[in-house]
Amino acid sequence: MRIITFLIFALVGPTVGASSVTSEAPVALIFDSATPLPGEVATALHQEVESIFRETGYSFHWVNRSEMKAGDSFPDLIVIRIKSTCGEIDVRPPAVSKRHAALAWAHVSEGDMLPFIEIDCARLGRMLRAAGFGDSALSQRQVMGKALGRVLAHELYHVLTGNTQHAHSGVAQPALSPAHLTTSTLTFTARELSLLTRRSYAARQTQQSAPTLSEEPVFESGR
Repeated sequence: MRIITFLIFALVGPTVGASSVTSEAPVALIFDSATPLPGEVATALHQEVESIFRETGYSFHWVNRSEMKAGDSFPDLIVIRIKSTCGEIDVRPPAVSKRHAALAWAHVSEGDMLPFIEIDCARLGRMLRAAGFGDSALSQRQVMGKALGRVLAHELYHVLTGNTQHAHSGVAQPALSPAHLTTSTLTFTARELSLLTRRSYAARQTQQSAPTLSEEPVFESGR
């Protein structure tokens, strides 16, 4: 917990005030990955997330943590840790997992959603084999980027709304199958879209205080 909250606190910065937030202020998505996303994956990811959130009032600023400079700070951010390499097919069979091989998860502490998401690209790649990547490396990476965008959008929904509940269909449903991740379009239902829009408006009016350090353990939501 100390590492996570320290990273978030450092990025937000202690001097950021409500006056720095405008109605157009984007949410900074800080990508923390040992290996940078391939260009085709990153492009497809950005396009998919922007498309899914187009009607919510949210906009995003895409940041690679490795490219950040000293003194960078953001009034509203979410840290996204990418586990394993994205973009290549993993032909190994999925490993048995007590979390039923969750593709991604947001963190919660004492019932509150934290602005911290983890995504396992190796699991996502193995899952997508069932749907087929296409023959070329470019096609594979584009499919990976789109699927990655939908997985991220699902977790962003939980973090941005603070809601751990799921929808009956669409991006916020409990589980996304290979078909859901590769179909031409996948969107929020009207209920989830309405909730996101309301929370987006509220977030633009009142700046949330920066997270503080805590020794409380972090639990994975498994969503």
